[in-house]
Order: sequence, then structure tokens, then C-alpha cells
Amino acid sequence: MRFQASMKTFFDDNGYLVVEHVLTEEEMAGVRRRTDEIIADPDSAPPGVSVGREGDTIADKSRTEAANRAVRGTAFLVRFDPIFRAFAQNPNILELVRGLIGPRIKVFRDQMLLKPPGGQAKPVHQDQSYFRVRPEGDLVTAWIALDPATEENGCMRYVPGSHKYGIFEIETDPEKPVHHIPVTGAIQFREEVRCPVPAGSIIFHHGCTLHSSEVNRTNTWRRAVILHYTTASARSDHASLNAEVSLEID
Repeated sequence: MRFQASMKTFFDDNGYLVVEHVLTEEEMAGVRRRTDEIIADPDSAPPGVSVGREGDTIADKSRTEAANRAVRGTAFLVRFDPIFRAFAQNPNILELVRGLIGPRIKVFRDQMLLKPPGGQAKPVHQDQSYFRVRPEGDLVTAWIALDPATEENGCMRYVPGSHKYGIFEIETDPEKPVHHIPVTGAIQFREEVRCPVPAGSIIFHHGCTLHSSEVNRTNTWRRAVILHYTTASARSDHASLNAEVSLEID
């Protein structure tokens, strides 16, 4: 996968970039296997890895939805699992990241975001509202599809050009406080773009780009690895995040 100048131009204008068929089935085999092991037995995750459940997002633990124990996501597999650590250093991924933000990089944070059958939506948000990395333009998220992402199972949706407005102030959803709801006022954004992609594809997005995903309306999982890359010198306003960088690369 060779980086092209046109990719950078599109990314800078729109705040996201779809690159299909970056990874082969063989390159994804290890992370798929480990993901399925953790879905089947969350206690099999290495020490230090956090595992979130569908019901964890619900503030009112008396609600039926709060009892949903299906795995919704993980954090720190790159930091603590050698299979994911090697995956995050795939040369094709790194070439694309370096083309977008520069030659010296690190994995600032890593996650898996999983939609089990019926898995909940993620409302519109910015990654930078959580991470507060400076400079603001030095964070790029690589959203890596381990399964085909479709409109039916909750593919990514982007608001083109929204990254140009910086980090918005937020409100929290009282029912699901994990969600950071951006306060965008009267800004007239461009029309949202849905981005279904085949497995092995990567969608890169700027840390300030507004994005979301809908409910998984299928009876199969939608699995994705999320790698938040920054420049080597970038730092978060939150000291605790700087102390938990997933992987120094350069």
C-alpha cells in the first residue's frame, strides 16, 4: 500500500479517508482469533487490558439494558498483548499514518470497538474531546474493519470538514454518561457521509472530526480495531493519558 499525495489532500479537506483492502486475511488472523477468545471469555484478556460490556454505558443500573454483559470494547491490547502490538506496527498501516501526520509517530491509545448482534449506537462525537492531544492536528485514528462494515451492522458515519472547527465543548448524556455530546451551536455542516467498507479496510479520521455509528441490526458481530496514532512529540492535556501511551514507535 503506497501513500499518495491525493490521500493527504482529501484527508485535510474532509477530515477522514477511506482506504480499502489494506490488510490481508492472513494479517488479520491473529487479532481476529484473540478478539474471539476475549468475546468468549473476557477473563482471558491479559492483565492490564480493560474490557467493557454493553450494559456498562447505562447510568441507571436498575434498567434491563444494564444487565447486558456482551463485550462492547477493550482498551490497551496493543500495550499488553504481543499479537496486537505487532499488528499496530504493520508496515502498510504505518506508511499511511506517516503520510497523514508525519514520519515520527506512536500509538497514543488503542481500543477495540465491537458491536454484538443488536449492539448499541455510538452518537456523534470527537475523539479529541476524550484525549485532548496537542497540537490538535497531531492525532489520527485508524479504524480497522475486521469484518465487513455495512449500513445494517453499524458502519462509520462522518461529517466532512467538521475537523476544521477544533474541539467542541461537550454535554454528557445523563442516561449514558460515557458519551460526549458536542455542543456545535448554529454551525451548518456538510451532509453526513456513511462509509461501509470491506474487511481489511481502514478509515482514518482526524481527532476533531465528528463521527458516529448506528445500532447493529444483524445477527452477527461487527468487530473493529481502533488505533489512535499521534506524532512522537504530541502530548495530552491529561497527564494520566501521557503516562499510559500504548506503544512508542519512533
